[in-house]
Amino acid sequence: MAKVAVSRCLYYDTDKVFDAVKRSVDLIGGIESFVSPGMKVLLKPNLLSARIPEDAVDTHPEVVRAVARLVKSAGAVPFIGDSPGGFGKNIGEIFEKSGMKRIADEEGVQLVTFTASKFVDGIPIARQIFDSDRVISIPKFKTHAVTILTAAIKNMFGSVVGLYKAECHSRSPKEEDFSKIISKVYSIAKPHLTVLDGIIAMEGDGPSSGVIRKTNLVMAGEDAVAIDSCLAKIMGLAPLDILVTKEAYLAKLGEADLSKIEVLGDSLDTFVVKDFKLPQTTPLKYLPKSVISSVASLIRFKPHIDNEACRRCNLCKLSCPVHCIEIEKSYCSIDYKKCVRCLCCHEVCPYRAISIKRNILTKMIWG
Repeated sequence: MAKVAVSRCLYYDTDKVFDAVKRSVDLIGGIESFVSPGMKVLLKPNLLSARIPEDAVDTHPEVVRAVARLVKSAGAVPFIGDSPGGFGKNIGEIFEKSGMKRIADEEGVQLVTFTASKFVDGIPIARQIFDSDRVISIPKFKTHAVTILTAAIKNMFGSVVGLYKAECHSRSPKEEDFSKIISKVYSIAKPHLTVLDGIIAMEGDGPSSGVIRKTNLVMAGEDAVAIDSCLAKIMGLAPLDILVTKEAYLAKLGEADLSKIEVLGDSLDTFVVKDFKLPQTTPLKYLPKSVISSVASLIRFKPHIDNEACRRCNLCKLSCPVHCIEIEKSYCSIDYKKCVRCLCCHEVCPYRAISIKRNILTKMIWG
């Protein structure tokens, strides 16, 4: 059986977070089961954009600190790296604002940027994935407007270098095809251990514009599919309702059958959120394909740029895989005839200037 350890943690207090992380990792064999003295260990958090830790957009730095300390206690050498969503030119700002640089300096841990890559099946994967002795994924528990959930499996999509991530949306605009790509990347860059930050999660229109939600948990396990399956239960969903989880399960990359997942530590049932808010785009995913085809022109979600809130950073424009965004001093616009509704712009905007708009019919159907 797959094993997932769950520990309750109410606050991002340094000592409390370390205790929760250590307890979770100890429940599945201890850090010595995963790393040995002298090993070079990549810590891969979710660093989506330049946001403060309280926004719950990026993995909280205290969880990364706790994992770094565990790795060092085993005599190994940790370093922290990621490739942020969209265009990576602002990685320094992301390290700074997310709190990652601060804890890296305090703990004497090196920060690295994923730039050099190795192509595997046509996908540019960060060299650090292959050059490290071990990889520990440290995802954030968040909703996602395209994939419903972004957590353990999808965090490794961040090992893809540059704008290829955005290009995947234009090549595979359908969620099923995009989910297969995420599953493929996970199979290539599969971490040895996953430690999930779910102390404060994000619900609603994640991964960057949702609402924070206290879920008070830290999870650890070798099987990211099993971790995401447990999160689905917390959200009020079946694991295979989430296509990324389903694709990874069908590819035999992990366990999604909850009856075959042993939950250690605190009871998973005590973390279930009865009114967990899913993205506005979620209802469309449960319509039969025949219905979607016939009403696709009537039921629509689309990104919308607030001209007043926009800071003209151009991250959305640079991240758009179909080049349908114009950002000028006096106006911002999206060419909806070209837009593939991938919502990359919504995902990477650090200023909440891009929202998801529903048309009138969609509001009438789902409120």
